[in-house]
Amino acid sequence: MPGKARWWVATLVGVVLYEWAAARFGSGFYPFDRGVLVGVVGWMLVRYTRASREATGRLRTARRLGAAAAALWLGAIAWNLAADLAGVPEKTQTVVYALASLLPAACGVAAMVTLPVAPPTTLGKLRLVLDGLIAAFSMLALVWLFVLKDWYASHGGGADGVTLMVLCIVLIVVAAMALILLANGSGRQVTALTGLAVGLGLIAIAMLLQLASILQGSGWLWGNGLLQLGVLVLGATARLPFGAPVRDRDSTTLASHALPYLPLAGMIVVVMGDQVRDGSIDMLVAWLALSAVVAVLGRQFVSLRMTASLNREIDAHRARLAHQAFHDPLTGLANRALFGERLASALSDGSGPALLLVDLDGFKAVNDTRGHAAGDQLLVAVAGRLKGAVRATDTVARLGGDEFAVVLPGAAEPSAAIAVASLILQRVGEPVSLSEGAPVAVRASVGIALADGESTAELLLRDADLALYEAKESGKNRYQVADPELSRSTLGRLQLEEELRAGLEAGEFEVHYQPIVELESERITAVEALLRWRHPVRGLLGPGAFLEAAEAAGILPALDGVALRAACRQVSEWRSGRPDFVVSVNICAAHLVDPGLAAEVTAALGSVPASALMLEVTETALVADLAMAARSLRELADLGVRIALDDFGTGYSSLTYLRTLPIDAIKIDGSFVRDLDGNATDEAVTRAILGLAETLGLRPVAEGVEGESQAERLRDLRCGHAQGFLFARPMPAAEVSRLLASPAVSVA
Repeated sequence: MPGKARWWVATLVGVVLYEWAAARFGSGFYPFDRGVLVGVVGWMLVRYTRASREATGRLRTARRLGAAAAALWLGAIAWNLAADLAGVPEKTQTVVYALASLLPAACGVAAMVTLPVAPPTTLGKLRLVLDGLIAAFSMLALVWLFVLKDWYASHGGGADGVTLMVLCIVLIVVAAMALILLANGSGRQVTALTGLAVGLGLIAIAMLLQLASILQGSGWLWGNGLLQLGVLVLGATARLPFGAPVRDRDSTTLASHALPYLPLAGMIVVVMGDQVRDGSIDMLVAWLALSAVVAVLGRQFVSLRMTASLNREIDAHRARLAHQAFHDPLTGLANRALFGERLASALSDGSGPALLLVDLDGFKAVNDTRGHAAGDQLLVAVAGRLKGAVRATDTVARLGGDEFAVVLPGAAEPSAAIAVASLILQRVGEPVSLSEGAPVAVRASVGIALADGESTAELLLRDADLALYEAKESGKNRYQVADPELSRSTLGRLQLEEELRAGLEAGEFEVHYQPIVELESERITAVEALLRWRHPVRGLLGPGAFLEAAEAAGILPALDGVALRAACRQVSEWRSGRPDFVVSVNICAAHLVDPGLAAEVTAALGSVPASALMLEVTETALVADLAMAARSLRELADLGVRIALDDFGTGYSSLTYLRTLPIDAIKIDGSFVRDLDGNATDEAVTRAILGLAETLGLRPVAEGVEGESQAERLRDLRCGHAQGFLFARPMPAAEVSRLLASPAVSVA
């Protein structure tokens, strides 16, 4: 036999034995019965008290009320026992105990109404109460007709009458609660509610048996076994999972429609039979029937109100869903879907719309330094300013991130769109006060596209996007009207950027090396790593064809990494017979301020000595973020990596850099070398640079040496090293290896 079946059989046997003992020993069994009842009710009190601590909201309140009902019941039992010891007359004890039973019953009703079975609204709770009243009035009429009417006719009122009436009221309340619990609840609530209904049902049956025993004059003992079993079941359900509060479902099941009316149907049948048999209706039954009908009418009214309220909620929910489907949740602006509809509508009705794409300049810095919450506040503020800059008939949308769009119907003339763009630039540029910290100021770039007779939404959006790109490339904080020639140029740059990203992913970049020679001996002492792009269509491209686009695309640091790793791998081979050989690699401004640069260089070097690597930085790269650049250079110098200042003499504050930064070498810009043998000014500058390098202990390297006369003049000026086409062009690593293996330096 399964474990659960054995438990139920044992329980049934226990109840039968308990009832047999009550009948066998009579009043002698009473003390034991009271002790057992105290134990099970006390256990129920403990269970509900603990369960209330684990619950929240309405469920916690309901469990606390359940614990209060158990405590009040214990109090009534304790008074009954104390009164028995004090010699209080039995009838008085019975009446007081019966009256005291009303308090736990009231707590039970309150707990049932508080349970998250009824909708969490006043109307939902009222409907549950009316369901209980319908059942209670109907059952009271039935009990009166079948049980109490004849007894009262023969015995009258008195203490027994009060006791019987109170017992009936409690019985009906308990039975009604069980009925309503069975009629309600859903999902994960069913198990707990069924347990509560079973427990209350057992208590109701026990009270019915007690009522029958009192009417027969045999006392209270009949049914006590079921009573205590019911209490045990209630205690066992105290900590069952109950699930989340249900939403208003306005009697969506047949049970919730029918169960409250079953006692009413029974009452109607009995009353009609009583009318046919006796030719009259008992007045109490008539009043109870009238009360039940009033409760039914009230319930129908409440249900109608709940249905209307639910319909309003559904309509409001649909409206919210529709708004959410077409609006940005952060700013409340139109989202991309609604933007597309409005743009298509403006194009289809022939109003000749203008499209403005707005991108914030400086938003990322605010988001990174002040946090996402500040960034969100800024976006909300900008959204409000954009709406304030346009007409009510215009559409402002957030396309994502810090990009917005404005559709201006009937604004095909450039002047109208330009006026709006100018107002947007003005309003967006005003400082924004945030909840924390100082106000922030951002700027905007605006791309404008004007519709013509052949425009589609896709073409208009593309043109505005290209114009926006051009506005940002031209210095930001400005607007740009789309222009066919401009669009072709911009498209070419964008296509080049896409090809660069694809080429980087496909490994199309390779490294060539240009030798650096010692001027006196023309011995190759170092090489400079220079990127080449083996384009699948255009062939091998030098850096002039792609570096600017790579910087705009943000992939220049990644290209630096390609050159760095290849150069470090290659220099290991070249240093096998030349321990002082050095490879030089260029580092861009964005890479120089990367906090992970030192770690990247360390990984690239591997087992190669750091002294084999020289990193070249320009003065322009230092200007971008001097503090971060200085930190990176010091970290690299601590590793033993050498640092060269490239294009020396063409930037700003060169002397300051030489004084404060760990510079090992300076590369004299080719513009000074080019006219060295015929321009006194260039010769004077070169002589000054060489003198400065000697004074500071720096290694000078002259760039762009293309003629023998330039080389001779550099030797005369005591410049130690040079590179240029005179000595060798950039070449693949294999050619450098062959060149190093030859007895003399090859001259290109």
